[in-house]
Amino acid sequence: MVELMTAAVAMINSSVEQVHSALVDYESVRPLLLPDNFDDYRVVSGGHGAGTEVGWTLLVGETRRRRWQLGRPKRVPWDCLVQVDEAADHQIVERDTRTALVTTWSLHEAGEGRTAVRVLVTWPAPDGLARLLTRSHQQLALRTIYEDILTKLHEHFEPPKPGRPGTSDAETPDAEAPEAEPPEARPEGEEPGEATESAPERPDRT
Repeated sequence: MVELMTAAVAMINSSVEQVHSALVDYESVRPLLLPDNFDDYRVVSGGHGAGTEVGWTLLVGETRRRRWQLGRPKRVPWDCLVQVDEAADHQIVERDTRTALVTTWSLHEAGEGRTAVRVLVTWPAPDGLARLLTRSHQQLALRTIYEDILTKLHEHFEPPKPGRPGTSDAETPDAEAPEAEPPEARPEGEEPGEATESAPERPDRT
């Protein structure tokens, strides 16, 4: 077996304390940050910070469908039982007792009320040249998964602004239609659309 690793980094528009508090809240916040690669998420014990134990099924596979494949890319389930530790200030370590997957979250002040978040993931993988492609797929898949989590973490503190770009005033329900101008009065007997010619003025004779 060989040890593989992958990492992802993001800048979050919030303080270190607030980001840390969100990441260690496994009861209410963490489920909101997980993409659909996480299935059967459950809190086994605790729920906040060190000493928490959580379980989930992590679906790991190719990040895109090949030309010859039908349907969604194949995903391999990893049954995980994770123990949470806070080894240092603003660092969260999640150790899976079943697959030996270790996820380390490191938070650093970035100035102007922002926080730099780095997640490092390590796990054992099959050795040998024949498994080279498998290892490459796992690294890419796991990096994509944790990049998705960081994106959701960013949106947790800075939700996307609502609205439909490109909507014109005519498509807006509250937009008032312009008032129609009253038609001009027509002389009796004149048909609609018929132009009325005025008599030319007679020149004065001297």
